[in-house]
Amino acid sequence: MFQSKALKDFPERTKSKLYKWWLESPIGDWYYRVTWKYFGKPLQDVKKMWSWYWNVFRFDYDFDGHSLFAIIEYKLKRIQKVLQNGHAVQEPKDMKALKLAIKLAGRLKDDDYDEPFWNRHDRKWGESKHWFEPCNDGTGNSYWHSSRPNANTPEEKEQESQEHLAYRYASEAKRNREEKQLYSILQNHLRVWWD
Repeated sequence: MFQSKALKDFPERTKSKLYKWWLESPIGDWYYRVTWKYFGKPLQDVKKMWSWYWNVFRFDYDFDGHSLFAIIEYKLKRIQKVLQNGHAVQEPKDMKALKLAIKLAGRLKDDDYDEPFWNRHDRKWGESKHWFEPCNDGTGNSYWHSSRPNANTPEEKEQESQEHLAYRYASEAKRNREEKQLYSILQNHLRVWWD
């Protein structure tokens, strides 16, 4: 559904009658259309492409969809800037939702959900040590082993393993929650973020 918006009050920028006449004249109109079409717009497009490359695409890879969050975050930041400086009056709730969507997209892009859990786990059980041992069955495969300095008894090892699993589930649940929240915000507000 189309939603109209109130326009901001901008002060008149020029008071010169000659300049106003120039803007309204056919020659002025032709001049601005030609300079925009052949110089202004191509230059703006090159600047925009460079900005997208520098901020997003130099870190973009096609082997997974995770980099989509960087694209969403950057696009929403560009939209936020235009809406703040644009001509239409934006609803505070829509701008608040936009700010939250940018924050969520950034967190999903960084994907550091495991880090607080692992830091806590390492403080309690010590830093994990990993090593491989050959299977000795002629296949060239190896067994992966790990240990933690503070998990010495079988009971402690079992407890450490259970906590490790619980942290994995908790971080994944938080990631999924924030992803759903971002998609919900986009679904509910995407059509009202315009100027």
